[in-house]
Amino acid sequence: MKNNKLIVLTNELKNNKQIINEYIDFHANPFDEVIKDLEKKPVGRMRIYLIQNKLVMLLEVKNTFDLKNGIHIEPFNNKVKEWQKIMGSLFEELKSGDIREWEETKLIFDTKDYY
Repeated sequence: MKNNKLIVLTNELKNNKQIINEYIDFHANPFDEVIKDLEKKPVGRMRIYLIQNKLVMLLEVKNTFDLKNGIHIEPFNNKVKEWQKIMGSLFEELKSGDIREWEETKLIFDTKDYY
């Protein structure tokens, strides 16, 4: 993983069992165009973990990957736009009424610093 880095993101789904199951179902069978787009970006590996309505995404990417440029190729193709709209509708709303976005976490401890 010398030329790669790990990016960890968090988000929250609406706290509704039906919506959580819908999110899981979409990821059990994602749009082909979304997977191809991620591969072209390139996102080496993406994993999403769920606990209750909380999501954690692990992105393994090249060191040159810049999250500020997003994880999809712009301009978005129609299926990627559709996917993002659907996923956005499942995320918890902020008090401002805006949809939650994926937020990057900050690494605060790593055992490699000690052994």
